[in-house]
Amino acid sequence: MEKRQIYRFGPYGLDAVAKVLLKDGQPVHLTRKAAETLFILVDRSPEVVTKEELMAEVWPDRVVDEANLAQNIAMVRKALEAQKGDPAWIETFPGRGYRLHGPVTLDQPDGHAAKPPPAADAAVPPKRIPRWPIAAAAVIVVMGAGLAYLWRRESQPPALHVTPVTRLAGKEFQPALSPDGAAVAFVWQQEDTRPAGIWLQTAGVSSPRRLTPEGPAWSSPAWSPDGRSIACLRFGGSSAEIVIFPAAGGPERVLASILPTRFGLAHHHLDWSPNGKTLAVDDSISLSQPLSIFLVDVATGQKTRLTQPEEFTIGDIDPRFSPDGRTLSFIRASHRARQDLFTIPVAGGPPVQLTFDARQISSQDWTPSSNLIFASSRGGEFRLWRAVPGKSPTPTSVYAEFPIQFSLARKSETLIYSVVQNDPNIWRLDFAGPRWQRVIASSAQDASPQYSPDGSRIAFRSDRSGEEEIWVSDAAGANPVQVTHGPQRPSVARWAPDGRQLVFNDAGTTDLFIADDRQGSWNVRPFGARGVHPVFSPDGRFVYAAGSGAILRFPASGGPAETVVPIRGLSLGVSPDGRYIYFVREPADTTLSRLEIQTGQMERVLDTLVPYCTSCWALSNEGIYYLGVRLKSPSQQSIYYLDLKTRASRLIADYPEPILPIGIGPFSLSPDMKSLLTVRLDPSNADLLRVDGFR
Repeated sequence: MEKRQIYRFGPYGLDAVAKVLLKDGQPVHLTRKAAETLFILVDRSPEVVTKEELMAEVWPDRVVDEANLAQNIAMVRKALEAQKGDPAWIETFPGRGYRLHGPVTLDQPDGHAAKPPPAADAAVPPKRIPRWPIAAAAVIVVMGAGLAYLWRRESQPPALHVTPVTRLAGKEFQPALSPDGAAVAFVWQQEDTRPAGIWLQTAGVSSPRRLTPEGPAWSSPAWSPDGRSIACLRFGGSSAEIVIFPAAGGPERVLASILPTRFGLAHHHLDWSPNGKTLAVDDSISLSQPLSIFLVDVATGQKTRLTQPEEFTIGDIDPRFSPDGRTLSFIRASHRARQDLFTIPVAGGPPVQLTFDARQISSQDWTPSSNLIFASSRGGEFRLWRAVPGKSPTPTSVYAEFPIQFSLARKSETLIYSVVQNDPNIWRLDFAGPRWQRVIASSAQDASPQYSPDGSRIAFRSDRSGEEEIWVSDAAGANPVQVTHGPQRPSVARWAPDGRQLVFNDAGTTDLFIADDRQGSWNVRPFGARGVHPVFSPDGRFVYAAGSGAILRFPASGGPAETVVPIRGLSLGVSPDGRYIYFVREPADTTLSRLEIQTGQMERVLDTLVPYCTSCWALSNEGIYYLGVRLKSPSQQSIYYLDLKTRASRLIADYPEPILPIGIGPFSLSPDMKSLLTVRLDPSNADLLRVDGFR
């Protein structure tokens, strides 16, 4: 499809490139598969599209049940504001398929509307054709379809029986099955603004029972091997502990203190060994160190480090004991979207890497027969895979659009899973008021917004195309154009002062790239150097970037680098007058520093950044807007303004909900200093589902 083609019907529009539904020009939340379903119906209106055609196009190379399609249709109708019993633009033809009731027009890139296709009942009457060839062809088609259906049934694994476990308001995630499979402990976040608690759902009981008291935030339930106790993590803002509760209810036992944050990581962070003597937890001795796997003695609370990841990474997370207790599996996260699966002997030794594709891994667990299953986006969408030592992982038939978290029973072929949709979108905070307004939204991950120097455009990062790419829209978020294509994993894109170029680095290789604007189309070319978090100088002569142990400066036209200062610096920013470089030292740093370029003098500017949100700030001529924690509520965040002359901070606005700090920044101040682009999480649901017969 060409750029900026919009299908229009009634008050709605559907962007043919971004697959984003609009109402009166404003984005309407719709999942990716539901948006693809709607696109097919709109594109072929007024035809009736059969169920088989829809399933083949929305789920290519997959055999799916009609329930998946029916769910997509229901989601589309809900987005189109259907009332009870109202088809809301989509007509159902029982036994056949669906049709979008138009008329539908198509806005071409030149701004003109194309004529809608002729209605089916207005078509020219067909010529008479002899019937016997049609009958013969029909027999052949039916025979071929039957053979194909039988072949697909023989070649596909038997269908799994899926039943809901919870259908609660809010998010149910981090499931943990009891050893006998009769109960599941899980985290339930009823509202985005309330701390999550841990609940128990027992088979045959209609409602779940709360295990943890209200107040702090709770995470990562883990059953003891005898099923009598549940360990979990408690976060109270400035402190955190491993706590053990009797599963039947009773007083808590605090086992050990841990780092008071997990930086917004939704993974499971705790597991209990099969012999009942040890817990495994991802933890760190300080905010400046990456997360590592620690073994915790259940009797004494003593912690022993088991893994040691490289510096400047997120670290090792999500530990899982094998059924025999001799091996521990974990996820090594070098980046928010670059993760791999490892195992290590519990007795100590070198870790063994099982995956090498550096894709996002949301969960992992062991089957009773000691097979390791993990949820990964390695196939383009999230799916459960089997890790096969020395071979490529093999797929299972459980998949979803969003990250999957799951737990496997130890004594039965039972799987409990949850599909966790975190939907970050780009919002504008107008300082007058203050007032929030959503600017860029889709069912994908939209983050890292940057105003162009004249304020007319926004560069941002999104995976709406299936991979993280850089996009550019107008200032209202409309007319998005994809800038990058292909294998790069782009970081934040920063504008040149003239608004004609963007600079960014590949998050995997650290190679630097320049994107040149050619009147609406973009050409991406290598810059010929390496670094991270690049940014142009205000006069456009240089590109600053973080190198290995140094902050570097390159001529913008190309050429060798010079060292500005021989220290590590991340999340770079240059003051509007070009006098200072602002930076943080480590990925979890809460301190923002600045370097005077001419003199080399360095000083700390502020010490209250949110950990791992090291780029959640924006420079003005006289101060800094930044994300910090609320003084009386450490689990909540607010936007503050630091006056660089007085060094006094004042509150600008509270964040309506907690933010996931990894990968959402930086903030961007509008050129007129009246608004700030940030990222917020839209509300979403997650339920627990049970799969029987999973092997």
